[in-house]
Amino acid sequence: MKNPFLSITSTQDLYSKAKSIKHKWENFMSYSSKSENLLTLVRSDILDSWNRCQSVGLNPEQKQAKTAFTSVELANILSESDLYRAAKPVIDHIYDKLIGTGYVLTLNDENGKIIYLKGEPHIIRKTEKMNFSPGMDWSESAAGTNAIGTSIVSRKPIQVFSAEHFCEGFHPMTCSSSPIIHPYSKNVIGAIDFTGFWPSTQPHTLGLAVSLAQMIEQQFLLMLRKKYNQLEEYYGEYTLKWKDHSIFVISDEYVLVNGEQALLTALNLNKEMTFDNHLKIKKLLQSPKSMNIVEGYSFKEVNPILINKKQIGYIAIFKNKTGASASVRTPNKKNPQLIGQSVEMKTILTKCQRIANVDTPVLVTGETGTGKELIAKYIHEESTRRDKPFIAINCGAIQKELIGSELFGYESGTFTGGKKEGKRGKFEEANGGTIFLDEIGEMPIDLQVHLLRVLQEKEVTRLGSSKITKIDVKVIAATNKNLETLIEEGQFRKDLFFRLNVISLTVPSLRDRKEDILPISDYYLNLFAKKYNKPFRISLSEGTKDFFFTYTWPGNIRELRNTLEHAVIFSNSTEIERDHLPDYLADLQQQHALVEPEQSGFSAMEIAEKEQLRKLLTQTDWNISAVSKALNMARSTLYRKLKKYNLKEK
Repeated sequence: MKNPFLSITSTQDLYSKAKSIKHKWENFMSYSSKSENLLTLVRSDILDSWNRCQSVGLNPEQKQAKTAFTSVELANILSESDLYRAAKPVIDHIYDKLIGTGYVLTLNDENGKIIYLKGEPHIIRKTEKMNFSPGMDWSESAAGTNAIGTSIVSRKPIQVFSAEHFCEGFHPMTCSSSPIIHPYSKNVIGAIDFTGFWPSTQPHTLGLAVSLAQMIEQQFLLMLRKKYNQLEEYYGEYTLKWKDHSIFVISDEYVLVNGEQALLTALNLNKEMTFDNHLKIKKLLQSPKSMNIVEGYSFKEVNPILINKKQIGYIAIFKNKTGASASVRTPNKKNPQLIGQSVEMKTILTKCQRIANVDTPVLVTGETGTGKELIAKYIHEESTRRDKPFIAINCGAIQKELIGSELFGYESGTFTGGKKEGKRGKFEEANGGTIFLDEIGEMPIDLQVHLLRVLQEKEVTRLGSSKITKIDVKVIAATNKNLETLIEEGQFRKDLFFRLNVISLTVPSLRDRKEDILPISDYYLNLFAKKYNKPFRISLSEGTKDFFFTYTWPGNIRELRNTLEHAVIFSNSTEIERDHLPDYLADLQQQHALVEPEQSGFSAMEIAEKEQLRKLLTQTDWNISAVSKALNMARSTLYRKLKKYNLKEK
């Protein structure tokens, strides 16, 4: 299947292809799309763009782009641009590999204006004739169909070849661009573009643009994470300062970082990182008076948050009309497993808040060490049951013969050696609150019918008794096993599984939320530095950070915690190095360090290509045919590249 984002899939006979598309462009300009079925002849993204350009009255004979910024304005923009700071090192690193390719590389803002350009002087001189230079407007509405502007409008990568450009003055050009997406708001914040003259067209430039955009997004994410951690700290300080108020904190790009849940509900906001949520927040901040009509609250003020004289966000403060103290719970300060700004954790915590006051059973799944019990506690703390008991029982840590008595209790005389007066079970102890059944897959199958009855009838009967006791308990169960497999093996009841699995949550592994590794590490390093009386602040060295990001953490946060405690105990310096880690990790880090020089032998283009291959292979579950089609690459070529980059299915 042909890649719809590519114009040229082969460099053979480019002149004929340029002539053909020129004919289609002339046909469109002469008769518009009514003359023939251009949709079958011209890519839909290009035809849609041509129609947009025509609808705004753009001149198809335009020869140059228009000026957007003066040199002074551009300098001011670059001094304030987080996108520029994130992208410049990536662009500069790859520039040397572009020499001789006939391309210039540009960084463009969210409106399609060029803010940074790198390329060989003789190519730049040629492109400058069309005003393809910093400070110029290459938005689709100003310069017609072109890779920069059209990729931003469509929010998709695209290659534009020769006369696919709407304006005739740009027909000598070829360009490939990919939008850069904000990791949290999901807005387009810019575009990365390769531009040259069409005889130099190469299909792979589009894939390289996509890879570079992803690299920039990762760099941008690292910068944002630091800023959002600072905003989280402000949120914690303000909740203590304004105890009889409700607040929410947002970043300077209108991303909600944290807020009191009841207030957010009243404002019709949520903590999910969605584009719609971003627009709502932006609208509220641009019109603060609209917040005066929020039921149950009176708007007080919005204050900017400044770090080193630079604004990084806003804090909105509301007075509770009832006079009651805001019920703000910040589990991240208590539960390090819940620390972090990853989309995965924010999503699961938002789900927890939504189901907190729903009495339906919840099934929490996830690998060992991911913090399933802490998720259960968070649900409890977010619910109206928070002042009632939270009872946790590990079904895998109790002798199978005793699980029944632990859960349901027993009457006097039921067991030899048991309490004379009998004993209440965990369900009775949890009455009014929450019971957490960890390792539910370990529960003996003959006792599962009793649990099913508790869930269905909301009543328990102690062992050795016929007396029924009504209970009001929220049940949260957890397992690291596949219950459906246990059902097939006859070890778990299907009816109990369906009763428990009405609402299910999967706690992400640490390797799936790697952006949270550093904040979690900082938490534990600070904790253990105090515990072991270290007279200085401890952090991870750059080499250890790199290793932590590449390691898969099979033991998840529990393994990370143990690793950091070991490191702090054996460290007498301000940075954690390889020698401070447990032996098995120190050996792995040494191997990692030995591999790195080999990888550094690749060019930036090769590194980008390797990362692109790795992601496609993961997304397609190592479907070689699917990857070769996506890249328009022969299978034999793909296999050579897999060997070259030492990519192997795990």
